[in-house]
Amino acid sequence: MSNIKHKATLIPILAICAFQSEIQASAAPEEGARVLEQIVVTAQRREQTLQDVPISVNAISGDSLKGRGIDSLGALSSAVPALAVPRVGSVVTPFLRGVGSNAADPNNEASVATYVDGIYMAAPFANVFSFNNIERIEVLKGPQGTLFGRNATGGVIQVVTRDPVAESFYEASIGYAKYDTVSGGFYGTTGLGSSAAIDLAIQFEDQGDGWGKNVVTGNDVYKGRERSIRSKLSLEPLDTTRILLSVDHFVANTSIGDYQLRPGVPGLDGEINYHGRHNTTANVDYNIKAESTGAMARIEHELSFAELVSLTSYRDSDGRYGPFDSDAAPVNFVTATLNQSVSTITQEFQLIGYSNVVDWSLGAYYFDNKAKYDPGYLEGLAIGADPLSLVGVQDTESWSLYGQATVDIGKGFALTGGLRYTDEDQTFDSSANGFGLPKSSNGFEEWTWRTALEYRASPDILYYLSYNRGIKSGGFDLLSPGDTGFDPEILDAYEIGMKAELLDNRLRLNTAVFYYDYEDIQVTSIQNSTTSTANAAGAKIKGVDVDLEAILSDQLTLSVAVSYLDGEYTDYPDPVIYPASPIEGPVSIPNAKGNQTIRTPELTGNIAATYRIPTTAGEFLLTGNVSYNDGYYWAPDERLRQPSHTLVNASLEWNPDDRFGVVFWGRNLTDKTYLLQGVPSAYGDLIAYASPRTYGVTFNFRY
Repeated sequence: MSNIKHKATLIPILAICAFQSEIQASAAPEEGARVLEQIVVTAQRREQTLQDVPISVNAISGDSLKGRGIDSLGALSSAVPALAVPRVGSVVTPFLRGVGSNAADPNNEASVATYVDGIYMAAPFANVFSFNNIERIEVLKGPQGTLFGRNATGGVIQVVTRDPVAESFYEASIGYAKYDTVSGGFYGTTGLGSSAAIDLAIQFEDQGDGWGKNVVTGNDVYKGRERSIRSKLSLEPLDTTRILLSVDHFVANTSIGDYQLRPGVPGLDGEINYHGRHNTTANVDYNIKAESTGAMARIEHELSFAELVSLTSYRDSDGRYGPFDSDAAPVNFVTATLNQSVSTITQEFQLIGYSNVVDWSLGAYYFDNKAKYDPGYLEGLAIGADPLSLVGVQDTESWSLYGQATVDIGKGFALTGGLRYTDEDQTFDSSANGFGLPKSSNGFEEWTWRTALEYRASPDILYYLSYNRGIKSGGFDLLSPGDTGFDPEILDAYEIGMKAELLDNRLRLNTAVFYYDYEDIQVTSIQNSTTSTANAAGAKIKGVDVDLEAILSDQLTLSVAVSYLDGEYTDYPDPVIYPASPIEGPVSIPNAKGNQTIRTPELTGNIAATYRIPTTAGEFLLTGNVSYNDGYYWAPDERLRQPSHTLVNASLEWNPDDRFGVVFWGRNLTDKTYLLQGVPSAYGDLIAYASPRTYGVTFNFRY
């Protein structure tokens, strides 16, 4: 069977090679016919077209995001195969190609790192922001061990927002949707004299009715509201110098992700308390508040031989998680209230050089981060008469030096080599009920790298072969006083890929076959109301990605993306395993070797189509998006499973003129039941269901 799988992963590339000449011989389009838009990405920290980057990247424009109904980080999985973005409250924990972190403590950085305008977003509880004034989103698959500040084992999600321009322009929207949801947004930009421009982006959403009820308190659950504001100032004091300043603020209150016990599973009270997919039986009303404020300065200066870039950022994020019923039963066995914060300072310098023979980059990166629970409260019958107050603070200081160069070695071949050195120190302060414990310290010094060989077979076809190593930082369990910490995890990735633009830029086809060697995987389990993380596993993951975009006519555009994954643990001794119900006896397995890696669906894919209908009454735009996920396991014992599911989103947009438009949209139109999160725990199988069917209307105004 394994040989069959290996052969199957090579089919897309072999087929393209076999029929390459026939495809290129296809007839040219008629004069004036539509062609695919060239997508510019910064996957290698310099502007390049998507087809010139020897990396597997999914890039989605802001217009495409709107058309597909993708309005937040959590919804990206409907457009990017092999990307799963489980969410609890304001915490998102992305998994890409089976690589990710299932921990949500404020110091636990994601294996799939998120960057906004080149700035790393460290706080996992402040990454659920809605999208506004987005130019594009890039999803880089595989470890990014050279050019990105915090390194990453799984990949990188880059959110690129619009820059201000001198020509005055504004747009606004107001919408209403099911569950009494009101939303709106504004974006405007204007010039300030001859060498400056400023913009402003505002967004809000208020959900009046919840998706369900707490049957104990009678109040709505699975609802939320959020506000965000961002402004950029662009200055060009010299012809060779550009300064970009940015500030932003985001706040959200949500109960989306409130846990309940799986249907048919008794809780600690011995009762089955399932009352519907969005109805809970918690003894308190669950709520998360997240607030984040940031500032950024980017300075670009053209030298005679290179471009010098300085990126400076500060971000402060605060969150209150709870009160939260940890056992999901109506009796107060364990209730948690967690006050958390993350403060981050980063500084990066880049020197980017270009020539006819060599493209090169040199850089230095500094990261100073303080993440803490201050305090975390636990109370209830399982805790005792007195609440337990826990404080945990992790200070991280890290610096890196890196370089990468791509050399043209002739006859269509180019060779890339990159190297990064990282030195990191961590300290951990903790206390329980006011009694402090001795400090703990941790740290590492590591080299990571990238090497790639690319071959330009023709102006429209690129082949590449790459080997990358990435690392994810270690840390401490903040609610485990005196914890000695866990080590970094390391991933080596081998990839062969092809990028082709065919039929005179009417067809774009990108494929990649990859193999991951994953070591010291950080595995988190819930024990006694707190999390425990250990380097407990190794794994092998292999797979293939196929992305296709085609203009079928002047009216119809189609995109298809498919991903196949095969991941299994090569060694996972004594994994922490829980029964479905807390009243069942303890269970264990000696080793999860051979079991499927968590959150690794074997097959995922999506199909999106856009059809334009020009009429005398204006243009109509019909967009549909169908995504499929054949399911995965939430834990290494292969018991609690995300069911296979197909999601259907659609929208109909009418633009009678350039200044006004209206969009009728629907998401999860078949009302498919699937999980937003699944957590086997000492209190039973805790689950949270994803969004039901929603629909609404949005009015857009432009000037």
